[in-house]
Amino acid sequence: MALFMKNRFIQVLKHDLFRYNSSFLKVFLTKPGFRFSFYFRAAQNFSGINPIGLFGRVFLKICKVKYGFQIPHKVKIGKGLFIGHFGNIVINQRASIGDNFNIAQGVTIGYISRGKKKGYPVIGNNVWVGANAVVVGNIKVGDNVLIAPLSFVNFDVPDNAVVSGNPAKIINYKGSFGYVNNTFN
Repeated sequence: MALFMKNRFIQVLKHDLFRYNSSFLKVFLTKPGFRFSFYFRAAQNFSGINPIGLFGRVFLKICKVKYGFQIPHKVKIGKGLFIGHFGNIVINQRASIGDNFNIAQGVTIGYISRGKKKGYPVIGNNVWVGANAVVVGNIKVGDNVLIAPLSFVNFDVPDNAVVSGNPAKIINYKGSFGYVNNTFN
């Protein structure tokens, strides 16, 4: 089991690193988003009694405070996480996010506690979420979706859609192509 966790940790981390298109040391030292991803993946893939998991949890907590990320290690985020800028990112621990996910500063991915949309978002693969966007409720965001900055999304978004506005509307179906770079299949 420990070998499986170690292999999964390394595999997922390689995909995250690939998204930054640079060497591990350079990205780790210069990109707060990748540094956070490293500790997030360590905390996620190893238990709290494992030295790597304990180390990951401690430094993850430090990064949360330092960079303003409220992303619990229990959040399901696929391979290829890219955090472009640090500052005020909030993701509910029950949200589910696919591979090749780009997120900018000020984003909230959260829970609605009442009404017909009560619940958490499920976000597909190759999704780009712009600065200060809000994605909330029991909704499904499809694959290759671009959520423009300052958008409020509380409805299901089909594959390849571009949504913008408050409240958000689908403005075209050109998707996130060209925004989500260095992806893997």
